[in-house]
Amino acid sequence: MKRSYLKKLPITVQLSLLDLLIVMVMISIMAVNYYQAVNVVKKNNSDYIKGVISQLNQSISSNSNDVKRIMETIAYNGQTVQNFLSEKNPVQKLEMFNQLKAYLSDMRKMKKAILDIALVENNGAVFNFLANSAQIEAISREIPRDNLSYFLGLKMIDLPYTTTPVLVAGVPIYSTTDFEAVNSELGTLLLIIDNRLLFGDGNPVNLPEGALIYMADRNGRLFYTNDDSSKLGEPIPKDRLLNHNSQYMIQREAIPDMDGEIVIAMPNRVLLQGLNVIRQQQLIMVAIALVLMIIPLLFVSNNILLPLKKFMRLMGEVSLGEKNHLSKRIDVDGYAEMIIMASRFNEMLAEIEKLTDHLLESKRVLYESELIKRRAELSFLQSQINPHFLYNTLESIKGLAAREGSSKIFELTKALAMFFRYSIKGPDMISLEREWIIIKNYIFIHQIRFGERLHVEYDIPTECLACLVPKMILQPIVENAIKHGIEPLRQTGVLVIKGYRDGENLYLSVNDNGTGIGLEQLEEINNTMECLSPTDGLDGDSVSGIGLANVHKRIRMIFGEPYGIRMTSELEGGTTVSLTIPVRGEGHV
Repeated sequence: MKRSYLKKLPITVQLSLLDLLIVMVMISIMAVNYYQAVNVVKKNNSDYIKGVISQLNQSISSNSNDVKRIMETIAYNGQTVQNFLSEKNPVQKLEMFNQLKAYLSDMRKMKKAILDIALVENNGAVFNFLANSAQIEAISREIPRDNLSYFLGLKMIDLPYTTTPVLVAGVPIYSTTDFEAVNSELGTLLLIIDNRLLFGDGNPVNLPEGALIYMADRNGRLFYTNDDSSKLGEPIPKDRLLNHNSQYMIQREAIPDMDGEIVIAMPNRVLLQGLNVIRQQQLIMVAIALVLMIIPLLFVSNNILLPLKKFMRLMGEVSLGEKNHLSKRIDVDGYAEMIIMASRFNEMLAEIEKLTDHLLESKRVLYESELIKRRAELSFLQSQINPHFLYNTLESIKGLAAREGSSKIFELTKALAMFFRYSIKGPDMISLEREWIIIKNYIFIHQIRFGERLHVEYDIPTECLACLVPKMILQPIVENAIKHGIEPLRQTGVLVIKGYRDGENLYLSVNDNGTGIGLEQLEEINNTMECLSPTDGLDGDSVSGIGLANVHKRIRMIFGEPYGIRMTSELEGGTTVSLTIPVRGEGHV
């Protein structure tokens, strides 16, 4: 009913509705582009903030490492600090105090961020320059005794004229000479650090306008922020930043050296300020376009009726079904829409002549689809890698690392990397020479594992090396020979790889002196290779693994039925796998 009503509407109304639909589509596209731009801006800003946080952590780590080195230097200074703390005679201790004071003063000047250095003896005596001694003594008890160095975090300490927020780092001091004492602890060293200078110059990083940064210690208390509404020592205002109505984009990361956290909040209004201006400009442009479309609307509607009537009259003549009318073509002068409609009608008349071409095209498409399917099956077969080989190789690397130097490990790793890179990259057809190189690397990996138990001989004439073969065609056969033939042997296993060319065929074989296979089992394997589909027989624990069936099917898919592989074997007499493919050179596709 609704569609019939729309059809009866005047063309002017229909064109108006069309214009409105176009405007709505434009607005929808702009909205989608806007939100995509928002996501891009947020992602780029997120990456930038992550880089900022990384810089902050690097700066904190660098300065904290300096603090740790200074604490270790002071704590284990035997001539001054250790002697002073170990001395029991008050008179001697008083004489040593000036030397200690000068030494600590020099160490304090080594880094601008250090406000005070304090030594706290086991009896509670405190030696420092600026901070309140009672506070220092209480803080020293918070330092764990089993840590080499420890950052307590933010503390409010009374310095001359003011109570100052600082960071405190400490380390227990143990005697470096009297190890046999029941308690060799001499005291505690504390460093009072200006929290604003932990980053080097007091300004951690240049942040975008409006960005808020919060840094908290291991207790979750702020030791640095540029948010005027938050105070040092308070927790990060997560309720305000992380609620569902939050107007911020949040990035947070741990501070490993202090077991604390960095949080950077970027206001969405700052991020999207430029995009909002662009969105307003786009809406203004849409409004102007709407006005400009309404003005020529009447002119267009009046000039479209005459071409429509002519078009309908000609279509009525063709619809009579008379033979002479089928040769007619519609020729309409008018707007692009009318010309397109006439062109479509003429194309419909010519479509009958093209029917045969379409049938041939359909057959071609079906053939290409089948070709793609067969290539996909080839890729699937080619992508299989035996986990057993990977496991044994890694075990060989581990064992070799324990026994020998790094040169053989390098060669083994190099061979393994070349093998895997070759297996996943490159064309499907490669020269026999390149396949041979990879097989040598593959066998080298196994020779590392088996040592003198594996001997290999090659007999491939030079004239065969340029022939093209399917990639990874020999590896599954060699793997099968090593795994099922040579590995169970107690004596030396011999592997012989041969190749020769006879007319238009290339013959390759892999022979081993292994345990061999009984007649019944051999016939079963050969029959199975003939019967399996390309995706069957992929169980790596089957008698011949995934290799032989896959190789046979790959050869049949590429070269056809006359070609493939065949296995011959005798129980306790070794096994030979023969491979036959046509000779192909670089010119073949």
